[in-house]
Amino acid sequence: MKITDVKTHVLAKKCAKPIVASRGGAAYRFHLIIEVETDEGITGLGEGIGNPTLVKSSVEAGLRNLVLGLDPFDVALVYEKLAKGTVYWEHKGSVVCAASGIETACWDIMGKALNVPVYKLLGGKLHDKVHAYASDLFWEEDSASMGKTAASYVEQGFDLVKTHLGALGPAEEEGRVKAMREAIGPDTGLMIDINCGYDLGDAMEAIKQWGEYDPFWIEEPLPPMDLDGLASLRAATSIPFSCGENEFGVHGFKQLMDTRAMTYIMPDIGRAGGILETKKIAGLAEAYGVVVSPHNFSSGVLLAATLHVMASTSNTKLLEFDPTGDSVYEELLVDPLERDGAWVSIPEAPGLGVVLRDEVREKYEVKPGDVIPGTKGILT
Repeated sequence: MKITDVKTHVLAKKCAKPIVASRGGAAYRFHLIIEVETDEGITGLGEGIGNPTLVKSSVEAGLRNLVLGLDPFDVALVYEKLAKGTVYWEHKGSVVCAASGIETACWDIMGKALNVPVYKLLGGKLHDKVHAYASDLFWEEDSASMGKTAASYVEQGFDLVKTHLGALGPAEEEGRVKAMREAIGPDTGLMIDINCGYDLGDAMEAIKQWGEYDPFWIEEPLPPMDLDGLASLRAATSIPFSCGENEFGVHGFKQLMDTRAMTYIMPDIGRAGGILETKKIAGLAEAYGVVVSPHNFSSGVLLAATLHVMASTSNTKLLEFDPTGDSVYEELLVDPLERDGAWVSIPEAPGLGVVLRDEVREKYEVKPGDVIPGTKGILT
């Protein structure tokens, strides 16, 4: 079997209301779907995370040519070609995100060719379902509205809820933390994602201001490069920290875990290097005694890939799940992934186990020459 083409599709869906976090806001959600075609008529799906114009350009300007003619079953070789063939461009950033999506699509091809779900190629299944938390409760001016939204997720069956704070200072955000804690009660976990928005001083203040509300974790309190700051925070509190959605590759995650600051790490398969690299990261995390809770802000393609990795990896817990409807996740899939309250089932169909609705993809696809909504960029 040989790879004959690699295609990309940028999808843009307008959010029900603008999403706001510490570093700004957005009116649209974007997804960069990658299709890898073969000479045997099997097409694999993947997804790359990041700026859609840059990831798309990375595929079309260079990565596509590196994998043409390769056997997708040689997935380690495929990623080796992508990684070593681009090391002088980037060892982090959009090129790696694009490579991650191509690598993921190769696993989808292998599963389809062998008529087995991807998890069977990764060591088999440890469990049938994974525990999910409700993500994407974004910042609002009205604290009571945030509390109401948090409570609505509990009503859907979730026992863990994640919010995004940091648009204001810790003292100004305390009212929002209090409102959400009161709305969901003491038995539901409250995760707080700062999205890298604070410096060390503000982060220190946050753990003091918010500690009484018993955060389940505080996520990405500092910019990704401030590893010394993370170590300082760890020494100052017993509140668990989670980080890693902005990190790339097993070596980057080793540096992160060397701080001994993390209770949870959050590799994103569409950014960290794909499925095989994420499995390596999980193995390293096991040696460090760190739990893997993969990041997911994607369509159903990458959500399915994440489920296969979690099914086959012993130290993965807590799937990030978007209940807002802003993602094209359910709408895009012929058969949406099964969720029962806070539990999401592992796909059993061949490959990643997802098939796209072509009419939905076409509905949201940004065509060449279109202005990317909210980015001032033109798709080329």
